[in-house]
Amino acid sequence: MNNKLFSGHCSAATLISDIFSDIWVLLQVSFGSRCFIFYNNYRKWSDAEKFCISIGGNLASIHSSEEHTFISEMVQRATGYSRDTWIGGYDAVSEKTWLWSDGSDLTYQRWYSNQPDNSGGNQHCMEINYAGDYWNDMPCTSNMPFVCAKNL
Repeated sequence: MNNKLFSGHCSAATLISDIFSDIWVLLQVSFGSRCFIFYNNYRKWSDAEKFCISIGGNLASIHSSEEHTFISEMVQRATGYSRDTWIGGYDAVSEKTWLWSDGSDLTYQRWYSNQPDNSGGNQHCMEINYAGDYWNDMPCTSNMPFVCAKNL
């Protein structure tokens, strides 16, 4: 494993082109007291969360409009557009009770109009950048790129 990832520091805009456990790390950046890493490798939500845990973090939680904008812009900078991307929200334990996978409280929300809607009865995981700048619930089995986060 590459010990440089989540090693306790994170530069303001470090472009990384490492092949790491078949995951291409596109961008590692810090914001506040956390380090965020965007992976442009498509995974199911649970597989993305397992990977984030394996490197010492979790899928990203978002606690303010500033963090939301930061993560959304990070994905856009890495991919060239607002790509739908997994973050750490889920309601698989209890419908309509959204939690962050890192255990922090979900106090900030940016759902798209009429979301979350649990369409089809199986949308229990959260994506960012839906309709450009919002959150949406999706089936956890969908494959998407993802953002990991860790406290510094």
